[in-house]
Amino acid sequence: MPMLFFKPCKDTFLAILGKEFIIAWRFIDNDLWDTILPSLIIFMAAWIEGSKAWQELPLFLLYSLLYAWLYILTFCLSNQLAGIEEDRINKPYRPLVTGLVTVKQTRYRLIAYNLIYLVIAYQLEIFWFSVAWIFVSLKLNLFGWSDHWATKNLLGMTLGTVILFNVQWRIAQLHQPISGETQLYFLFLSLWAGFALPLQDMRDQDGDRKAGRKTLPIALGDQKARIVLATHFSLLSPFLFLAAMLTQVPLPTLVGNVWGLILLALQVLIHLAIAYRIIKYRNANSDHKTYLCYVFFFCAAIPMICFL
Repeated sequence: MPMLFFKPCKDTFLAILGKEFIIAWRFIDNDLWDTILPSLIIFMAAWIEGSKAWQELPLFLLYSLLYAWLYILTFCLSNQLAGIEEDRINKPYRPLVTGLVTVKQTRYRLIAYNLIYLVIAYQLEIFWFSVAWIFVSLKLNLFGWSDHWATKNLLGMTLGTVILFNVQWRIAQLHQPISGETQLYFLFLSLWAGFALPLQDMRDQDGDRKAGRKTLPIALGDQKARIVLATHFSLLSPFLFLAAMLTQVPLPTLVGNVWGLILLALQVLIHLAIAYRIIKYRNANSDHKTYLCYVFFFCAAIPMICFL
């Protein structure tokens, strides 16, 4: 009898937990490649760079994954609360558009998950970085930063990337200070990412226009925006990437090593390939693929710090 009495309660709890997982997944499933994957790569780069004990890896990897999940979920909740109408055009499969959840339920989740996020962050000794991320997320999604390409990408995404590097590095190397050279590496790669991310707005022009945003292609027009982005990827972006490399190794050492020269040539070629795609392929689906090319490039660049 006791087993019969408790079984429905257990099933109900598991059902609720499973449903909540599915809802959370539906909010973040668009961001696995550009947030969850880079988070784990940053964590692993820090683990390797710090020569951490491999027997401790599973527990800390779980911390990293949990934090990355909450980092992007808290962002996506406020982002999708503010973007229901544009999501009807750009991403009609999202949970608020499909009716999987209501606006009121999502607001409750935003509060609850932010509180959980801060509790986890406090335990991992990255509380203030997490407060900063909540601030950036709310400024982007609810207070207008995402309405203009400069505040959205150059400011918001750059700050968000700096925060992401710092928190994942600290999870891997708990109680260890981060060197000035490593912080400069974070800064230049974050600037490199922030200045490149107007690229993602090329695919979402219809929804952004409906929302009244001034993303780069809307502010300049599609043709001029493509020229600006292609020029950036051909000229400025390779130099920002080089600046990140030079935080770890002097230029004479870099160019005097065959692997350094290969890495330099490879990064320039990838930048030029992305620039070519921006000009050559001009529809939303192609722009999404071009953006993914950059995301994978970003992911591949992160562990470079371990080998320079």
